[in-house]
Amino acid sequence: MNRHVSLALLGLLVLGSTAAISALGDLRVRAGALLGLWALAHAAYLAAAWVVTHPAGRSAEDVSRAVASPRIKPLWIVLGVALLARLFLIPSQPTLSEDVYRYLWDGRLVAQGVNPYLHTPDDPALAPFHDRLLARINHRGVPTIYPPAAELIFGAVARIEPSPRAFKLAMLPFEAALWIALLFLLRRRGLADERLLLFAWNPLVVIESYGSGHLDLILAAFLTLALAMSEAKRAASAGVAFAVALLTKYTPLLLVPYLVRKRAAVLLGVAAVGSALLYLPFADAGASIWKGLATYAAHWEFNGSLYPILRAAGATEKSSRLILAALLAAAALTISLRARSATGATLGLYTAYLIASPTVYPWYLVPLVALLPLHPNAGLLAFSGLVALSYAPLPIYHATGAWTEPAWVRWVEYGGFAAVAAAAGWIGRRGAAQARRAAWASDTKPT
Repeated sequence: MNRHVSLALLGLLVLGSTAAISALGDLRVRAGALLGLWALAHAAYLAAAWVVTHPAGRSAEDVSRAVASPRIKPLWIVLGVALLARLFLIPSQPTLSEDVYRYLWDGRLVAQGVNPYLHTPDDPALAPFHDRLLARINHRGVPTIYPPAAELIFGAVARIEPSPRAFKLAMLPFEAALWIALLFLLRRRGLADERLLLFAWNPLVVIESYGSGHLDLILAAFLTLALAMSEAKRAASAGVAFAVALLTKYTPLLLVPYLVRKRAAVLLGVAAVGSALLYLPFADAGASIWKGLATYAAHWEFNGSLYPILRAAGATEKSSRLILAALLAAAALTISLRARSATGATLGLYTAYLIASPTVYPWYLVPLVALLPLHPNAGLLAFSGLVALSYAPLPIYHATGAWTEPAWVRWVEYGGFAAVAAAAGWIGRRGAAQARRAAWASDTKPT
């Protein structure tokens, strides 16, 4: 079977699964069906990823057919399936998470000239805004945790239409820019365009971005743009994109030591000025701008790997977080000193962040998945599917209000990640050793 047919058939499996997920209704009570369909889509995605990263030689029959009739390029199959999958989910209600409603709440305040850092949603001073939207958001007693660039995006969407569908639609042009940046980076490396599939077909990206409407896709877009512009020697433009990425979510701060090592002074300088300008509209909040984020950093916990181990070993909540922060800082410094490329550094840093973080929601993986077309990693490809298991407790939580996570969930998630990564590493080392032996045998063979 040729690559075009394989990709088309696998794309149909991805589309069929995505369409079925969009028809499930409230995913909180249909978590079993969701996970089954997600697993089917992810299996098709992994098979398609193999097809585009391991191109087989073309048979004489393939060549003769190509000469007789022009074919659709694999990239067009990748883009067509990706776009249709997104269109299936955009009309669906975001039942897996309420985050998009907080975006809309903040956006409505920004659109009306109200600083969201100065008030919690349940603040009586915001009584004129208290309507059905307030009932849809979590943590109503915590000020917003989102940085200024995110707030400005929320405000821009709210001015048009404060609805989940509008926010999801608004993400399409950002993702288009991300695709263009990825194609640029792929071509610079001499890699096939169709490897874009490793991001565009990933079910986690589709479901979390266009089912739930999570902001992380926009972060991934600006971060990838910054990396592409940096490689294109457009340091000032890269600095602007990096500033927006940093103030969409703060995690790109992890990349600063690498940029310092590379003496990216222009990029960092422009990013610093850009960040200051993005803060200006909210400057009257003063130190309150960090209040919500401080609450998140001190108390949020979900689906982490090392955090529950430390807590089980007797460490306090605060000491566990400090230990993990120290480990992340050490890992970030090591990766920054050893990384050979900015994209490789970013992938490594985000992986370290996910391992060290007490809070690992599935959508946190979106920026990391954006780099898999450039750096395919078997462990991360597997983990981007396994992390969906964190939704397994949803039906009980919806019925009782108590979050009860089965003990096996994190073992399967992180154990599967580690096992696949270890197996892939062993296979890679074994293949490299065989290649070295073959080369040595060829060099020593008498002529």
